[in-house]
Amino acid sequence: MNKEELIFWKNKYNEEEDLYNNSCEEELRKKFQENKFVTKDDLVEIVKWKFQGRLSGRQKRILKLLDNVETLLIEEISKLAFRIKDDEVRLRLLSCTNGVGNALSSVILSFYDPQNYGVLDIHAWRGLFGKESKNIFSSEKQAVKFFKKLRDISSETGLSCRDIEKAIFKKEKDSE
Repeated sequence: MNKEELIFWKNKYNEEEDLYNNSCEEELRKKFQENKFVTKDDLVEIVKWKFQGRLSGRQKRILKLLDNVETLLIEEISKLAFRIKDDEVRLRLLSCTNGVGNALSSVILSFYDPQNYGVLDIHAWRGLFGKESKNIFSSEKQAVKFFKKLRDISSETGLSCRDIEKAIFKKEKDSE
């Protein structure tokens, strides 16, 4: 997609998302950038945001896993992940929290730094690379490949990685 198409699809995404999704993302972005860490309550909100609708079973399962995770652990892991610049290490750190994998880690990073990250999702992956491999959500290298591709497009267009990912997600989702 060229820049104009990306802007069209990003705007369509933003217009059609409900108020909860848009306000949750914006609220958490401000909080993460100000505090430089994620709280347990923040992580619960991210799980609800990421795994809503048809994915409610996954949402319940992950929320149950988070029940036993200490708030301080989540805060300290996220503080360290936000300070480190290596994507693979960031993903591994965030995934140390029970229930958090690359998909949720990508949401955390996208909300914290939308210029350099997008949400790792099957639709966005397919829009960038075609058919997904079996390990796109379990391999840090696959997530890093996803981020790199978004950054390459960002360099060409001047759009944030999150806006590019929104556009690709929306176009793929609407073409199903």
